[in-house]
Amino acid sequence: MNNKVELSIILPVFNEEGNIVSLLKEIDEALCTRNISYEIVAVDDGSQDKSRDLLIEEYEKRSNLKVILFRKNFGQTAAFDAGFQYSSGDKIVTMDADGQNDPADIPRMLDELNRNYDFVAGWRKNRKDGTFSRNIPSKVANYLIRRITKTKIKDLGCSLKLYRREITKDLHLYGEMHRFIGVLVEGLGARVSQIEVNHRPRLMGVSKYNLNRTFKVVLDLITVWFLRSYQTKPIYVFGGAGLLTLGLSAISLGVVAYQKFFNNIWVHKNPLFIIGMILGVVSIKFIDIGL
Repeated sequence: MNNKVELSIILPVFNEEGNIVSLLKEIDEALCTRNISYEIVAVDDGSQDKSRDLLIEEYEKRSNLKVILFRKNFGQTAAFDAGFQYSSGDKIVTMDADGQNDPADIPRMLDELNRNYDFVAGWRKNRKDGTFSRNIPSKVANYLIRRITKTKIKDLGCSLKLYRREITKDLHLYGEMHRFIGVLVEGLGARVSQIEVNHRPRLMGVSKYNLNRTFKVVLDLITVWFLRSYQTKPIYVFGGAGLLTLGLSAISLGVVAYQKFFNNIWVHKNPLFIIGMILGVVSIKFIDIGL
């Protein structure tokens, strides 16, 4: 199991006892016609059902299965990151363990990657999820992310993706960053492609998605926008804020000086003096952070 393989398939698992065994079999069926060595890296993200026990049972039966067990639920991003670290394939696939991603799409994605690409994203053009609970929020989120980050990837929330290892080594994931992997990969200068993939309805288990994640996505979107736009030039952001506050400080102190000499308002009785001094200190700190 420690031998290097051509393909690693990373499965983040959280309470998927009804799907995991059948999904492993589907992966075998999808790749059996390909002359390719592969491994499956299943990351149990603190499941509270029988998923962990089933994975351990499958581990004892299979020579190509790695199992990573989290003590508690850390989230899909952490599961992907752990899978990247413990996988050994030159090419890496990520996909959901709920059975909605179709393993039969993996060979087509491999063919696409071999057309001189570094990263292939799946596009769930015909999603089989609830319209109001998932489809509409997902479309709105994808639209906002595309507008802000200028990415060309149409379905940023699709977990079915294929990477070359040199790309995953440069990815640093945290928070809910798995939703922005496509944007981060583009920022690394990778050659990116996307293909339509089959999206299937969930037959077993319960979706882990809820609208509370929207707030986390918005905060991470700000982070990604900053990293993509100003990672190597933070002075443009903090320096600009510093110059703005420095200008406001100068205006405030100028008004204080005018009022002192022409309106006979003493400095110690003028709150604008304190405001101007605070803005001056803040401007210096902003510029210092930018440098």
